[in-house]
Amino acid sequence: MKKTFFSRILESRTLIVVEVCVVIFLVVVIGKEIIRRQDVQSEVTRLQQQIDHLKQQNIELAQVLKEMTSENYQEKQARSKLDVQKPGETVVLLPEATTDGSRSLVVQTSSSAISNNNTHTNAEKWWSYFFGVHNS
Repeated sequence: MKKTFFSRILESRTLIVVEVCVVIFLVVVIGKEIIRRQDVQSEVTRLQQQIDHLKQQNIELAQVLKEMTSENYQEKQARSKLDVQKPGETVVLLPEATTDGSRSLVVQTSSSAISNNNTHTNAEKWWSYFFGVHNS
């Protein structure tokens, strides 16, 4: 029996080798694509976690900003860092210790502090500050 051209090509060893090479090539390419997709998916997951973390951080910072811009916070900072007081309030200063080891208490009202500070002009205050001369 004589074989046709088509049947001879299908049974040839060269074609089988080429088919095996093509299958191996496709398996390698598909395997690389699967690994790449897994890497991309893990990167997306990592970035999503980072986004969630940054959103939480943004919420916390907005809360801190809201607290810092409130009048109560600003008043507290002005009192503690700048020694500012409201008119009519009494300031009590408690030093750590005096030279003889006892504790002393100094009381000053804000109205007397304002009147003492406002008796001199700004230029006189600077002159007094730099040269130690007190003008009355």
